[in-house]
Amino acid sequence: MIIYLDLIFFMNFFYDLLLMLTVSVTLKRNRKFKYHIFASLFGAISIFLLFLNINSIILFLFKIITSIIMCLISFGYVSIRYTLNNLLYLYMCSFVLAGFLYFIDLQTSLDHQGLLFFFKGTNPNIIVLMILSPIILFIYYKSSKKLKNTYSLYYVIEIYFNQKCIKCLSLLDNGNNLIDPITKKAIIIVSNKKMSEIEKIRSPVYVPCHTVSGSSLMKCYKPSFIIINQKKIYNYLIGVSDYHFQDGIDCLLNKKLMEDNYV
Repeated sequence: MIIYLDLIFFMNFFYDLLLMLTVSVTLKRNRKFKYHIFASLFGAISIFLLFLNINSIILFLFKIITSIIMCLISFGYVSIRYTLNNLLYLYMCSFVLAGFLYFIDLQTSLDHQGLLFFFKGTNPNIIVLMILSPIILFIYYKSSKKLKNTYSLYYVIEIYFNQKCIKCLSLLDNGNNLIDPITKKAIIIVSNKKMSEIEKIRSPVYVPCHTVSGSSLMKCYKPSFIIINQKKIYNYLIGVSDYHFQDGIDCLLNKKLMEDNYV
């Protein structure tokens, strides 16, 4: 088998640089491009140790140390937590890219011995692999960013009616601006199914509201207090809705919670 060391070095440098840039963009690390190049060069040079007859455990430890050094070169040292976070995202991106390359391995004539990939039969275009790799990491970055932004709006809240409590998975809904015109209290909307978990409470008040289906009166209750982010809130109403929320959501928080710095 013919092994082209220059090709191995170049491809590993390219993929290491791609991983470092992905981590940098994802975590918004403000570091100069040259540090990512230095880290990638270090990672590419260390790949040649795979040709040495080294114990697998020592080789594994060496890979861990190499990745830590690469993170320190690329992003510098601020704290242990900062470095561990960089390392975690580096491994996450590596797993995504490695899975993609393994898929290419299965679908083409690409063969390998250990971590060294080579071609047998028809040689797929390496340029295509290098073009597709940034695309797959970009898709991963956009997906993780969207997931992070979405779930940052999720909260677990506790609603107390005297000694009775219901716990809700809630979503901060910018479209919920419901206000009781009489008391001027903002309304948090809870599903009727969730409210049925507690026994009958005192008489409700009815607040006019406008939805896509038209105008109606929403049944509302005054809770003893609500706990959000370990803060007790007293000046909100709980509205009951028959609408079935998706994704396991029990409750739609009011936009005013953000204005009042509760979320």
